[in-house]
Amino acid sequence: MKKLTLALLLLLGTAPALFAQQTVQNDILAFLKREGYVPSLDEDSDIQFKVQGVLYYTIVKQIADENYAYVEVMANFSTEAPYEKLLEIANDMNQNKFVCKCSAYRNGEENVFTVAMEFITDSRANTEYQMSHALRLLPGWVDVFNNTVTEE
Repeated sequence: MKKLTLALLLLLGTAPALFAQQTVQNDILAFLKREGYVPSLDEDSDIQFKVQGVLYYTIVKQIADENYAYVEVMANFSTEAPYEKLLEIANDMNQNKFVCKCSAYRNGEENVFTVAMEFITDSRANTEYQMSHALRLLPGWVDVFNNTVTEE
């Protein structure tokens, strides 16, 4: 009986975290649909959608023991630009854009550049507000990256 009670308590303890993450993900999916995007879930249950032909991903993670969720909206680019050049671009963009997070990494033989925006959310209104900013700002930062890479 004690094992059953303990199992039920553990299950009930994780339910709010799973519910909050699912709620934020549903809020983002609904918001994107209302804004005219066509969001879908990828194999990792991350949200994916296109803006001006560029594929974006949205990752939602529940913060442990809190009623908040961490959200990251990002675009990844595989490029033939040298890794060192991508690091330089990321550093320049990170110094000039405080809400934007740019990074460069190697994925096997490929060099990858990521432009992202992160935020914490605790309500549907906050989620929609932050997503509207991400959708307004990220395409411009993607353009800056693309222009910088093609100039070289």
